[in-house]
Amino acid sequence: MKNVTISAVARDASRLLYSAAAVRRVVLFGLTLALGLPAIIVAFHLLDPAAPLVYIVVPVLAGGLLPVLVGAPGRLVVNTRFDARHMVGTLDQTLGALGYAQAGGGPGAVRYRAGSREEIAVTVRDNSLEIVGPFTTLVALQKHIAC
Repeated sequence: MKNVTISAVARDASRLLYSAAAVRRVVLFGLTLALGLPAIIVAFHLLDPAAPLVYIVVPVLAGGLLPVLVGAPGRLVVNTRFDARHMVGTLDQTLGALGYAQAGGGPGAVRYRAGSREEIAVTVRDNSLEIVGPFTTLVALQKHIAC
């Protein structure tokens, strides 16, 4: 696609705390990590006291923080030389292939949802689409659109 440029997917931490429900989820997740990870470390240390603590702590922390990286919000911008509304059809097909379906929208905005996953919000401007959603989904979307 010569007339389309796709930005790199950027992490968008500003969208992490956009509502009271999101703040509650982040606080509960933080409490779960703060209490759960040390409990798991202690349990594994009690199971095998001879094991070096580094061999226990690093995998537990990596496994506990992986969901933070996977579900983190991201932002992708698709710029076009023509009217960006023409890209919405391509976006529908691509997100459909990734398991998403339109979940509403209004003038200049479209929302997509797949099951219980976070939704993807698309803002349609004159010559660009701003897409906000889960980071890993946006990386997959970027690869599909770039082909």
